[in-house]
Amino acid sequence: MRFCPICGSRVRSERSGSSIIFTCPKCGYTYKAGESEVKEESLISLKEKEVISVVESSIDTYKPLPTTTIECPRCGYMKAYCWISQTEDIDRDATKFFRCVRCGYVWREYT
Repeated sequence: MRFCPICGSRVRSERSGSSIIFTCPKCGYTYKAGESEVKEESLISLKEKEVISVVESSIDTYKPLPTTTIECPRCGYMKAYCWISQTEDIDRDATKFFRCVRCGYVWREYT
């Protein structure tokens, strides 16, 4: 990260042929990067997204789960299995899932 020697704002870099030019967006000061200043690094690392199976096909899988009193949006029954899963990044809140005991409908509630 580079800063303008005149006004102190962060300068933007542009590639011009084989050289790099730094320009201040605030005051317009421009200078060319020296050979010792040019260093390219790639800090981006991509990771594969893992697939999370949220819904199992067998209702027997859910029997050990706790139940709660909540109305099913599909059939209106007042009892559902519930569990919590971290479906996104760790800095996000967990998602609470419900599965109706009667009809098997699955829905989520963001906490």
